[in-house]
Amino acid sequence: MQSFRVPKPEPQEVDVIVAGGGPAGCVVAGRLAKADPNLQVMLIEYGPNNIDDPMVSTPAVYPRNMRLLESDKAHFYYDTNKSQHLRGRKTIVPCAKVLGGGSSINFQMYTRASASDWNDFKTEGWNHQDCQQSHAAEIWAKWINKDTGRRSDAASAYVHPIMAEQNNLHLRCNSKVARVIFEGNKAVGIAYVNSRDHGQTKTMETIVKARKMVVLTAGTLSTPQILERSGIGGKNILDKAGVKTLVDLPGVGKQYQDHYTTFSVFRARASEPTADDWLRGDPKVQEEWMRLHATTGKGPAASNGIDAGFKIRPTEEELKEMGPEFQKAWDSYFKDKPDKPVMFASVVNAFFGDHTLVPPGKYFSMFQYLEYPFSRGSIHISSSDPWSYKKVREVARRMDAYRGELTALHPHFHPDSPAACEDVDLQTAKEYMPEGQLTVGIHMGTWSKPRKALAPGERRIVEDIKYTKEDDEAIDNWVRDHVETTWHSLGTCAMKPRDQEGVLDPRLNVYGTTNLKVGV
Repeated sequence: MQSFRVPKPEPQEVDVIVAGGGPAGCVVAGRLAKADPNLQVMLIEYGPNNIDDPMVSTPAVYPRNMRLLESDKAHFYYDTNKSQHLRGRKTIVPCAKVLGGGSSINFQMYTRASASDWNDFKTEGWNHQDCQQSHAAEIWAKWINKDTGRRSDAASAYVHPIMAEQNNLHLRCNSKVARVIFEGNKAVGIAYVNSRDHGQTKTMETIVKARKMVVLTAGTLSTPQILERSGIGGKNILDKAGVKTLVDLPGVGKQYQDHYTTFSVFRARASEPTADDWLRGDPKVQEEWMRLHATTGKGPAASNGIDAGFKIRPTEEELKEMGPEFQKAWDSYFKDKPDKPVMFASVVNAFFGDHTLVPPGKYFSMFQYLEYPFSRGSIHISSSDPWSYKKVREVARRMDAYRGELTALHPHFHPDSPAACEDVDLQTAKEYMPEGQLTVGIHMGTWSKPRKALAPGERRIVEDIKYTKEDDEAIDNWVRDHVETTWHSLGTCAMKPRDQEGVLDPRLNVYGTTNLKVGV
């Protein structure tokens, strides 16, 4: 338990206001306050405080934050456009709503940006050489603390320790930033409302003044909304919303990007230690995991359940299979940048989904991500190809734990196709179920086939699956039906020249304003 000074009345004026308590906001506010104890800094966060919350600090609990109707630490944007590329489907775009932002609720994985990613900025002061000194060595707080077994989130690393030692960092949670206050084009403060009053017809605004600077760090989805509510954005957008234009800046809110993912599920051998009972809600398992974590900081609850991850670039033969459209994209963006993967995949040691929809058993899930999507300005995909699904399927079939595929969560292949899914074999099914279970081995339907069980000591020879044109169409439709976003939103306040729909200059100043910066 961390100790704190006796709270003092919150000031109505500070030196710097940081609007948005995600990773960027926590780092900016905490480091500014630490660097200069005489500087008065206020951090404003839409969601609740995360301090000493076991639903944050316990690594294995993070799937709870993805429950649409019950998560108090995430916000879900439902009102998205239907997409013909998703066969008329809408997609739900989630984002964090808690102090620490995504670092408080995400999957606890990190991969450093490739050198070419920094160089793609094409902005003075932001290339790989400029940024390497801050990223070359692993000196940051890890995503799971190896000594305590707790999640390492940005607030616990940069906010709570400073507030325990100093009195110049002020925190306001459950506060939604409405707009930036300006005098002319100079940012002088923030207006916010109590976020717990959402839905009421009248909400009371509170104004806090900033003597030196306002920094917006409300994230990809919220920062452009704050700018537009403040009169900064494309004039046509602001006119429709009834907001007076302060700065005509058409790039605000554009160039939105996200990783896209699908996941497929495979059967695991009965002896495999998976997190299925934990996710399924087995009371004994959950009680034991939480007890062990609380008393020792160890055990399965100190893990995110992600056993492996890997990045892939296609071979020359695979490039030919993808066709001329992808070849053009490859030549223009990937070919001369060998540090850029086309896809990333990870292995989760459980069925990562609603366990009421699947029978009890042992599973593992393969997530596949498109690393550098070409679509911009919306959250739907513009095209898809079956390559990543095929890759992770081959990897899964060669894993020792593999015991078949959960066919309901795979493409609908014709049963006569060599690509038809293999369901669990009878031997493994019997191992899943208690003795005396009456329905093991009953096979309903013809869209999958049971996997052939091995004789004792027999080794399975795995050959690459051959796919027909019909199979590729089945994969394509499956991707359109199941692809989702991944909480990795970026791009809506681009750092680039203003005439190229940029919003920020190389010093992160918002064009057309003074004393206003954007972190993320």
